[in-house]
Amino acid sequence: MWNIFRYLGDISHILSKLILILSIHRNRSAEGVSLITQLLYGLVFCTRYLDLFDSSKPHPAWNVVFKTFYIISSFYILGVMQWMFPRTREREVAWKLGAVVLGGSLVLSPFAMLIFEKKEFWGFVHWLWVFSEILESVCVLPQLLLLRQTTVPTVIDSFYLLTLGSYRALYCFNWLYRKLDSTDPGPDTVSVIFGIIQTALYIDFAWVYYTRQRVKLRGGGVVDADDLRNSWLLRRIFGRFAPRHSNMDDEDEESGPALGGGRNGSRPAWGSRGISVSADDGVFDTERDGQEEGVTSGPIDPDARMKDPDELARAMDDDDEDDTGASGSSKPYRDEAGVEASGAGGIRNDEWRD
Repeated sequence: MWNIFRYLGDISHILSKLILILSIHRNRSAEGVSLITQLLYGLVFCTRYLDLFDSSKPHPAWNVVFKTFYIISSFYILGVMQWMFPRTREREVAWKLGAVVLGGSLVLSPFAMLIFEKKEFWGFVHWLWVFSEILESVCVLPQLLLLRQTTVPTVIDSFYLLTLGSYRALYCFNWLYRKLDSTDPGPDTVSVIFGIIQTALYIDFAWVYYTRQRVKLRGGGVVDADDLRNSWLLRRIFGRFAPRHSNMDDEDEESGPALGGGRNGSRPAWGSRGISVSADDGVFDTERDGQEEGVTSGPIDPDARMKDPDELARAMDDDDEDDTGASGSSKPYRDEAGVEASGAGGIRNDEWRD
């Protein structure tokens, strides 16, 4: 059954794909985009939309266009990430998380089909559909993990996350609308259960994203530091994939050398929620103040201040006398009356007279 929430959900979903593709081409980079999540999305669409090849069922033009676009765009993003533009190389823990997500969906899908689906629907194609519903609800986890680990500006922005997250939220309203309609048989149970799970993950991450700390880099880029201590679901999920010997908050790549944070538990002095702190603040204040007052900060070579060559020569002679005096040798010097005196040995050296 079609309604306004179903249309808005499909439009939001397709907008998320378009925003991601345009961001990658505009920045000429796929930095921050999870290859694992995009692989899982491609698998989701290929296993869910097998009904496109079933000629016995009617296919509305809306469904055909959108389903085809989802499949093609997923493989296009994978091709762009793999062969055209540089991308983030995900660490081993992200691949382990992706394997857990994929394996868990495969194991759970047949039981979900047997429990929640009617017996007349049991079959291989319907099992793949149930598998795709379960996998889609959790395949975004590698992307969220990568956003937490990446400390450089990425092409992932709030518009992409908003459209991708609101897609399932609008579908939840669609299911509620259908449930209240007496002429509608109601939504599928599997879609409702795992759609709620997916929406809950996005709501939890949206709160983390809202309470994030932002750092403005010298090149103008902005780094988002997501503090998962503010979350409830993601903190429990990602906590299982953190090394036993380290704290979860210390697992961010490059956070120590790049942003001033260390591995000793100290956190960098970043701005509060939503406030950008410039990396150059206070760096040149001392130099600027010194220029305004006519004084240059830092050690200055005395020779640089000498405009007169004779003054420079006398300074060099003084340096030689100091070095000789320190070593115990005798060198002549002049007293205040301008008379040449002898060194420590009392020997006059007439050749040093002017």
